[in-house]
Amino acid sequence: MSDTALDRLLPRWDHRERHATAVRAPRERVLRAVEETRWREVPFCHALLLIGSLGTKRTKSEEPFLGAMTGGGFTELHRDESELVIGAVVAVEDPKGPALLAAPPGESFRAFDRPGYYKVAFNFRHDKGELTTETRVVSTDERARRAFARYWLLIRLPSGLIRRDWLHGIRRRAELPVRTGP
Repeated sequence: MSDTALDRLLPRWDHRERHATAVRAPRERVLRAVEETRWREVPFCHALLLIGSLGTKRTKSEEPFLGAMTGGGFTELHRDESELVIGAVVAVEDPKGPALLAAPPGESFRAFDRPGYYKVAFNFRHDKGELTTETRVVSTDERARRAFARYWLLIRLPSGLIRRDWLHGIRRRAELPVRTGP
């Protein structure tokens, strides 16, 4: 039986990566920190973006990191008091490289199986003092599977480093002392 929204939305996968960190803060603060963590709080990712774009892509250091992702083609697929799931459908045959499509909501995302695509979903889940993020990718046909497998060889290590950096930024933000009064 599934126990997370990610399990229900992407129950099988070709590639998977999971990271976790302990966070000493109430669940609602942790999930709010997922959304509020800024680019400047995820310095490794910020540096990778600059290096990868040869300095042509700049971010606003105060812009929420998750907001930049959802503004760039990822879609919120699920939200409840303990879990947030973000996803995208990606066309592998786009002449300019993989192209993000707006992910269809809920069951339509799960059922999407048009050849030539892969689906990617990741979550943030806070349970019993542990914040986890898991990324899953499933391809809709063998050609897409082979194309993504080559891409995964290149991005798996940096992607994992970004996820760990993001978790640490979220933890730092969630564990900040709560200010009271003026």
